[in-house]
Amino acid sequence: MQNVIAFRLVGIGLAGLLTVAAALSQTALFQAPSPGSNLRAGGGAELVIDLVQGQEALLWSSLSGNVTGYTVLGWPSRVAGHDLGGALMIDKPENGLAGVIDFGEKPMSASFDLSG
Repeated sequence: MQNVIAFRLVGIGLAGLLTVAAALSQTALFQAPSPGSNLRAGGGAELVIDLVQGQEALLWSSLSGNVTGYTVLGWPSRVAGHDLGGALMIDKPENGLAGVIDFGEKPMSASFDLSG
């Protein structure tokens, strides 16, 4: 009986720890309204990530927390009658405070995962 109680207490503690970790992490999402347009911040993303956009690259810096990863999605295209998905880049930056994403075109969306 004591083993069951100890197991449940460990499970409750682990669930609490995961809840706190989830509360401290967040995602900042930027989306473009149409191909060739600049990305626009959604849901207060501009308060978390400062984003400077060029024709082929994104310069970002974190205003709150450490960026643990980012995902950039390009616009779908059609070649010779075949629908192709947009380019996809998923990466974990070496420096979680600032970086450059060389994407080659203006993307459809960019999302940044932050911790802390």
